[in-house]
Amino acid sequence: MSWNLHHVNIPAHDVRAMVRFYNAVFGMKEIQFPWSGDGEQGQLETGSDFVALFEDGNGRQIHICKPTPSLPWDNELRVHPVINGHIAIQVDDIQGVMRRLGEQGMPFNDAGTWSYKGFHQVYTYDPSMNVVEINQRVE
Repeated sequence: MSWNLHHVNIPAHDVRAMVRFYNAVFGMKEIQFPWSGDGEQGQLETGSDFVALFEDGNGRQIHICKPTPSLPWDNELRVHPVINGHIAIQVDDIQGVMRRLGEQGMPFNDAGTWSYKGFHQVYTYDPSMNVVEINQRVE
């Protein structure tokens, strides 16, 4: 199975201040977030005060998100992916990853394509309770 780092999610109390910081210090340019919009799991705050996206020329991203306490309940998630941030690892066999998580007795949440257009997402915790997103590009 191949993998690569897809993105790092950084929680922020003030998303716009973070955008100004990353732009001023690193020259990063904000791009539009590709929301899934399928409404499968519920609602997300999608305004620019709640989320920002930067991407390098190779598809690696930084997501800046304002945590909202009700996100997991509003979206039928068992893992809160934003409250303390997360890393996202892109794989080519998400079904195999879910099988291995189950074999290891690791709880996970198959979120489908609920927020990020073109990506199947799964959330879990690592042994130190850090949130890990696993995703796979879908057509």
